[in-house]
Amino acid sequence: MIFHDDLVELYDLQLNTTISIDFLKGALAHRQQFGGGRGQAIAKAIGMKSGVTPSVLDTTGGMAGDAFVLASLGCNITLLERSPIIFALIEDAVQRASLNESFARILEQGFVIVNRDAREYIREQIAAGTRQPDVIYIDPMYPHKKKSALVKKDMQILQRLHGGDDDAGELLNIALSYARKRVVVKRPIQAKTISEKQPNTCIKSKKTRFDIYTIEKM
Repeated sequence: MIFHDDLVELYDLQLNTTISIDFLKGALAHRQQFGGGRGQAIAKAIGMKSGVTPSVLDTTGGMAGDAFVLASLGCNITLLERSPIIFALIEDAVQRASLNESFARILEQGFVIVNRDAREYIREQIAAGTRQPDVIYIDPMYPHKKKSALVKKDMQILQRLHGGDDDAGELLNIALSYARKRVVVKRPIQAKTISEKQPNTCIKSKKTRFDIYTIEKM
């Protein structure tokens, strides 16, 4: 980690490069402005529509891109990131962005970050009887194929820090016991589902598929 006066970066020796997170400029700011708003696939997948803005538990924070987009659209977000290194990058980005008026509003509506393993966190919330989120969002980190030489540097670094999410199927089952309305799993368009359990429906974009598991009411 490299700690500047106004920025925290992660330096990767293998790639000889650094990564950081910025909610106010660069790719995330561009995505917020031009991503398509409530009409984009991820917004539809979590059930966002006129008059409905679900609360979301993002169990696989990563570089926080999806959580930031949903928060920008008005969702109350709790973001979990199990890597203390990536969590430090997210925490730094939140602290810097909090000085901006528009992001301060996001914090007021609810943008909580937690450095925990999602399975442990959810089990604790169930045991404590805390209020359930409307939606639980899962974006598993799966090993990239060797032929995929052009994978973005931040994804390569995340892959080495996280490894393959072999526990994704278990996380899905736990999430289904906690979410109020649905669990949404983000997958590459042609990828298999993360468990034998099949989604109730899917929403697809050009390269991405959102598998939607709705919660059956008793």
